[in-house]
Amino acid sequence: MTVQRLRRPTTPYLLACVLALAACDKSSAEDPAAKAQAKADADAKAEAEEEARIERLVAEKRAREKAEHDKTYGGMVERFVKEPEALPKDLDAACTELIENYSDWIKAVYFDDDRAQLEFFDHKKKNLGVVKGKCAKVGNIAAAACMTGVIKGVSADDVSEADRKLIQAEPDYLFDECVAKFAPDNQ
Repeated sequence: MTVQRLRRPTTPYLLACVLALAACDKSSAEDPAAKAQAKADADAKAEAEEEARIERLVAEKRAREKAEHDKTYGGMVERFVKEPEALPKDLDAACTELIENYSDWIKAVYFDDDRAQLEFFDHKKKNLGVVKGKCAKVGNIAAAACMTGVIKGVSADDVSEADRKLIQAEPDYLFDECVAKFAPDNQ
């Protein structure tokens, strides 16, 4: 009997304590919402950190690619993109000189691509008109004269096939550098 007496008085006491703790503990009712908010905040922070990491990696990759590109083409820019010794009298004369030499550019740059040469020469008048239009759009005599200088430089016999293949990969790069150097507002 002693065991039953001990159990009976303690059972109501324990039940009362549990109920009192449950009633007083308001945080347990708010806890799921708070936990959900904390989880959402943590997820948002993790997502933002991941996006920042990805952006940083992309920027680093672009910087490496630009450095590699500049390393590859930098020597060509120094070699071919120069300030013209003498400028033509006006933009029309500069663009005319450019299109007079442009056929040499096609022959030099596309020395191993018969299809590209045929496409150009089959529609030479139209293609030269497009080139002259782009030249006029740049609107800068020095830039047009620079482009003519690039054509003459690349068409020279001392330019290697490897260099011409690099130029073929980005045929407008040297012309764009002329525009960037002499007509930066017209890019």
